[in-house]
Amino acid sequence: MKTTIQKFSFRYENTEFSGLQGVLIYFLSSALSIFVLTINVFPFTDILTRSAIFMGFLTVITFLTKQLPSQKFKAKVFVWTWFPATLSLLVSICLIASFDQIIARNLELTTTNVLVGILTMIIVFESGRRSLGFWLPALCLIFVLYALFGQLLPSPWGHFGVRFERLLLRLVYTSEGLFGSVFQIAQSYIGLFVLFGAILSATGATSALTNMGIYFSGGLVGGPAKVAIFASGFTGMISGSAAANVATTGTLTIPMMKRVGFPSSFSGAVEAIASTGGLITPPIMGAAAFLMAEFLGVSYLTILTAAIVPACLYYASLYFLIDLRARKLGIGGLQKHEIPVLRDVILKQGHLFIPIFVLIYFLLQGFTPIYAAIYGIVSSIFCSFIRENSRLTPKKALLCLMEGGLGIVTVGMACLLAGIIVCVISLTGVAQVFTSYIDVLSNGSLFLALIYTAIASILLSCALPATAVYIVVAITIAPALINLGAEPLAAHFFVFWFGVLSNITPPVAIACFTAAGIARAPVGEIATNAIKMAVPALTIPFLLIYTPIFLGLAWSIEQFSLNLLFDSKKHSSSQFIYLRSLLIWKQRFVEHFF
Repeated sequence: MKTTIQKFSFRYENTEFSGLQGVLIYFLSSALSIFVLTINVFPFTDILTRSAIFMGFLTVITFLTKQLPSQKFKAKVFVWTWFPATLSLLVSICLIASFDQIIARNLELTTTNVLVGILTMIIVFESGRRSLGFWLPALCLIFVLYALFGQLLPSPWGHFGVRFERLLLRLVYTSEGLFGSVFQIAQSYIGLFVLFGAILSATGATSALTNMGIYFSGGLVGGPAKVAIFASGFTGMISGSAAANVATTGTLTIPMMKRVGFPSSFSGAVEAIASTGGLITPPIMGAAAFLMAEFLGVSYLTILTAAIVPACLYYASLYFLIDLRARKLGIGGLQKHEIPVLRDVILKQGHLFIPIFVLIYFLLQGFTPIYAAIYGIVSSIFCSFIRENSRLTPKKALLCLMEGGLGIVTVGMACLLAGIIVCVISLTGVAQVFTSYIDVLSNGSLFLALIYTAIASILLSCALPATAVYIVVAITIAPALINLGAEPLAAHFFVFWFGVLSNITPPVAIACFTAAGIARAPVGEIATNAIKMAVPALTIPFLLIYTPIFLGLAWSIEQFSLNLLFDSKKHSSSQFIYLRSLLIWKQRFVEHFF
């Protein structure tokens, strides 16, 4: 037995895990996937208990998988891996035992409760840093400090102050902080869709979609770059991380683009921007679609309908810019022998499309995303047995559960930390301060407010997954646009869109960094090319604000025209100037760069 454990090993995201650590990661990740499936099919116990168990899974797995990169710490495995993982488990158990006691004492905390609460916050911050990087935990820490010491700040940023015990109670021991609605969504919709994506990948559905993309666009002018649009758009939509998607599909598409003659920097830029677009593409939008429906209090189908046209505009602009660049460079498509035969794709892999159609069907029929995801998972399992090459063997099934669990960890940690921001905003009312501040800076001009919020969305969203991006910008920035008269749905799409584009824009541009490693090109050149191609995409959110009809809202063309021409009290002049200059500017942009 001991020898078997010592020999056990597997690789995930370019990291080798072996021995007891590898066994525990494999077991716990698989158990997490099973836990998510169980609580959604057969709900048990109360919300707080489920959330504490879920948090225990997330933090323990994070400490086991995400070790400190510094060489001098690698030898201290116990201190930096086993000890925090064990402490996370114990803290989760203590939380579960504390909930009923605190309620029985009318929400009064004992010294032990305070200690456990402090340890919980430390564990959450450190595991979040290891899983997501420095930025989101740092932002959450700023909000915590603001809640505790905000009364020392001058007006309008100051507030009445929040006592430490009250803040700790709300953050740790109620469903208004860490275990709030955002974290509960991570346990339901998001977790199920991450698992669904892992099963699709294991059965070969992503490969089938890539082959379909190669068949339809591989032989066209600049074909490999156009293939990247289809392949990266689909996988990015599911993964919720542009950087992770670049690392996955980029290994196929970037060398393919370079082989037909595209420059390395351009190839990396195409992959980066195509992967980024997956986060705003329905039906999943990197799981942000479910959060948006929850925040706005609308049906998921409303979000799905609203996202279709903007996503099509995004990829259509990218498609035509690629076509222009390919014609300018004289680059054709793939050779005939490199393009799969449609008949073979349909016969060998066509059954793998069925779960996707099942998912979309149930969503369109009005079923909840939970039911749709479960039906999608069940159908993908059954469909995998149609052909031997896609069959989910016991080994493949365990691998799906493991990879799904590890995917859930990243998204779950983002939602766990986001609960801190939601709680502090609720306690202090700082969202109103953001709103009034942007209102003052813009002097009541919607167009200026859009510029400020676009910049703020990019800066606040650096290196964050799609779910965390949406939560941060929706809570802090979107209310300012709504206050200035923008449609709530359009305002949320606007801030989320620019938050997503932070993957290819300074100061971080994490998708470009990932693409640079594969393309073997300077990050600066890739980012420059990506920004050039993203210029039309940067204009689409403005169109959504000024023409909500693109989001499927109940606006007629006549209503928009009248508002544009005659509503002088609201920003009609800025609308007219923007739309007119946009057409001229886009024409000049294409002529100059392409």
